Amino acid sequence: LIKAYSILEKKRRDTYLVLQTWGHAKRIEMLIRHYGLKRAVVLPPAPIFNDPLRMAFLKAANILVLTASKMPGVYLAERTTMYWYMGTGNAIVAEDTPGVRGVLQHLRTAYIVPFNDVKKLAYALDLLIDDSNLSHQLGQNARSELEEKYRWDGLLGEKARRFFREIFTD
Repeated sequence: LIKAYSILEKKRRDTYLVLQTWGHAKRIEMLIRHYGLKRAVVLPPAPIFNDPLRMAFLKAANILVLTASKMPGVYLAERTTMYWYMGTGNAIVAEDTPGVRGVLQHLRTAYIVPFNDVKKLAYALDLLIDDSNLSHQLGQNARSELEEKYRWDGLLGEKARRFFREIFTD
């Protein structure tokens, strides 16, 4: 993401990269300096996962970037982050993983780029900055899909109730 943003920052002066991480701030700050980024900042970790300030930053963002990892623990955390991002109603750019493909759809609920493809990630960000209609539509579609499929009073709840009825009626 930082390398992709370095490409974007050279081209545009109307962008800012705001990052929040747990435990890797020093490394990220080093990368920001390495790439000479002028409009990138690392926020301190939130004290709790649903910290109101953190949630406000997510909602205020124009585009949310869901990066991926090959590390299993991080991969599972990315899934939770994906649902938070969907809930904001903002555009999502996501690196392609099986988990992303199981929930998000390219050009319907997110702009999906190949894993570790820096140039395509930079291109996707640039495209969504320029095309506010596409950006808005992706965000709204993601929010609608979250509300329809992943709420306890929606399809997810129906599946869970059906599952437990089958287990406990046998």
